[in-house]
Amino acid sequence: MSEVLLVDIGGTNMRYAYSKLGLTDIYESKRMSLENLDNFNEIIQSLINHKNYSVKNAVFSIAGPKISNTIKMTNRSFSANSDTIKENFLLDQCHLLNDWESIGYSLTSTPENDIKYLKQGISFNSNTLVLGPGTGLGAAFSNGGTVLPTEIGNTTNWTSALLTNFNISNDGTFLILEDIISGTGISKLYKALAGECISAEEVIKRFDKKEKNAQHVINGFISSLAHVLSDLALAYVPGNGIFLAGGLSRTLAPLINHESFKEEFLKNKSSIHKDLLKNIKIGVITREHTCLYGNLNYFNFINKNN
Repeated sequence: MSEVLLVDIGGTNMRYAYSKLGLTDIYESKRMSLENLDNFNEIIQSLINHKNYSVKNAVFSIAGPKISNTIKMTNRSFSANSDTIKENFLLDQCHLLNDWESIGYSLTSTPENDIKYLKQGISFNSNTLVLGPGTGLGAAFSNGGTVLPTEIGNTTNWTSALLTNFNISNDGTFLILEDIISGTGISKLYKALAGECISAEEVIKRFDKKEKNAQHVINGFISSLAHVLSDLALAYVPGNGIFLAGGLSRTLAPLINHESFKEEFLKNKSSIHKDLLKNIKIGVITREHTCLYGNLNYFNFINKNN
C-alpha cells in the first residue's frame, strides 16, 4: 500500500511525516524552519521522492483561510491549491486543510493521557472547540463529525476590553484579537509596557525569573485567554470540551493557576450561564504534531468507505 505524505505549514516552521490509509500513527516526523516558501515545489518533490516510500497521496494543513481548494497564508506571502499540487506531483489525492481544521480532526485519536485539564467538566453534547495562540490565533469547531475552521483571531470586537487586563491604551498596535492572544501578542504587550521588543519565549523566561513586566503580561494574557474562551463557550456551547493546542499552550499550561483560571472563565456571567460554563471542560493537548495526526485522521475519514 502506498504512503500518504502529511505536511503542516505554519507561520515559522514546516512539519511533515508519512503514514498509510487506515493507520492512526505517523512515522518519520520531522520539522524544518522556513525562511520563505520560494522553493516549495522542490521541498515537496523531495518528500514525495522518498527512497523507501511510494507516495501517491498528500494532505496539507496550512495556516490561513480556505476558500474552495485554495489557502492563502495569513502570516506569509504564500498560497496553495490542492488541484495544482495534485497535477504537478501526479498524486491520486491531494487535500488542503486549514491548520485548526486539522487540529480539530486530531482529537478523535488523541489519547486521554495526552490532555492536561485546566478545568474539569462533563460531556453534555457533541460540540467541541479547539483553539490555540501561536504566531497568530486559530480556532475550529466540530459537532462530532465535520470540523469547521474559523478566523476568530482576525476579529476586532475584543481588543479594547482585553487591554484593560494590562492597563494599556490602544495606540493602533492592537487591532485584532491575535494582536493580544498569540505569541506575537505577548511580544507586543511586553513592548507596550517595557519598551523592549523581545520574543514570547523570552517574556516567559523573564516571568519565571519574576520580572515585574513579564509577570504583568503573562498574568494578563492568561486572564484574557479565559475571558475569550468564556465568550466562545457561550457562542458555540462546546459540551464536549474546549481544547487548547500548540507549543505556546503547552508552555503556558504549567503557569496557569486552575482556580484563578476558572474564576476568570466564569467572571461577569449571569448565574444561569455560570451553571452552563461550569460544566464545560478545558484541556491542553500535550501531544506534539497535532496537525499531522489531524491530516491523517481526515484522510482516513474521507476514505473510510473505500
